Amino acid sequence: MRRNLKAINADGFSFSIMVGIAETYLPAFMLARGFGELAAALIAALPVLLGSLLQLAAPWLLARLGAYRRFVVTVAALQATSVLVLTGLALAENVRPWMVFVPATLYWAAGLAAGPAWNLWVEQLVPARIRGGFFACRSRLCHAGVLIGLISGGLLLRWSGEVTLLAFAAMFAVGAVGRFVSAAMLARQTEVLLRPEISAVQGIPDQDLSARAGLLRLLQLVRRPGADGRLVLFFVAVQTAVYVSGPYFNPFMLKVLKLSWVDYMSLLSLGFIGKMLSLPWAGRFAGRAGADRLMWVGTLGIVPVSMLWYFSQQFWYLACLQIFSGLVWGCYELAMLLQFFRQIPAQRRVALLTAYNVGNSAAMVLGTILGACVLYGIGRTTEGYLAVFVLSGCLRLAATLAMPGRRTALRQTYSAVRSLQRPAEDRSVLENAA
Repeated sequence: MRRNLKAINADGFSFSIMVGIAETYLPAFMLARGFGELAAALIAALPVLLGSLLQLAAPWLLARLGAYRRFVVTVAALQATSVLVLTGLALAENVRPWMVFVPATLYWAAGLAAGPAWNLWVEQLVPARIRGGFFACRSRLCHAGVLIGLISGGLLLRWSGEVTLLAFAAMFAVGAVGRFVSAAMLARQTEVLLRPEISAVQGIPDQDLSARAGLLRLLQLVRRPGADGRLVLFFVAVQTAVYVSGPYFNPFMLKVLKLSWVDYMSLLSLGFIGKMLSLPWAGRFAGRAGADRLMWVGTLGIVPVSMLWYFSQQFWYLACLQIFSGLVWGCYELAMLLQFFRQIPAQRRVALLTAYNVGNSAAMVLGTILGACVLYGIGRTTEGYLAVFVLSGCLRLAATLAMPGRRTALRQTYSAVRSLQRPAEDRSVLENAA
């Protein structure tokens, strides 16, 4: 078990290096190529949707391979290869926007295909009694990897001078190496053969694991979601609201605020530092009060984040805001991971998470298009971007209405937070009495 846990952590860290130094800078690469703000926004959403449609074939491929490790390592290597293609595009001349969208789509198809299978595989490698603490620790390690990648990429761009595209090529190359190392760490983990009941998905025969069957499962999820399906639909609603503004922060910082590469990298990094700071507390809170309560803390916390950009665009204000954003997003993301383990049965998880990937990606594109309509309707000015950020916050608040069991969870969350505060208050009373 110890070897598996070390390999899981090493996989997460090396994968996160790729995310920090390659994936995160893809919108900036589009801007550096001169493709414009809309292309920079769409690169964060459209390839995800196209990739999610391709990954509908993942259950079929997983059933054919018959083993989790074999499947996950294969798609991880495919994802690393797509980043190598981006390296070539950074060096090439006369590159069209669609040429970047093709490897980006392959990147997301491979990444999304790996997710549900990895989720079910790792559940069998990590005992339930240590799962909350282990994944909180792993999340901190992953955020550290992203942070290292972000800082390294920002410094490379800062020092690149007139050869910015060459710096992007180096960044994508490092990202590809990171994902290949991640695939090697995945290969070191214990193989788990696919159980027959995992292949059966709500009345769809084992042999019908095609992309068409995946679309049918998605429609079935919308018509008759069930308890776990309602949770998935809530996540999709939140994602729609988030992506009304999410893809437009990068062009706002680089094109409107005209931040330097170092300032841009610093703001992105502070968000991940905030996540790292939140995870020890979030892990303890989840262990004591449950993932439901942590979900409410994170959900209510992310509601005002985008709206707070309205009040000031000074660097130090945005720096503090990014730390706060990281704190609440760390709670939300850990709660989401724990809820997937807790509320979605193993025999439904691959199919349901595959459907979730499609719905989640469609939500990202829908949110991006809605944000673009507002931005281009008002104008690509400071006021236009701020209107998009405020709208996103309002929609996030509305999305909380879709949270399953929201009234009970809200009361229990308040009680749990008060119980965590009470020991500190008791100590304060004793100190005053002394």
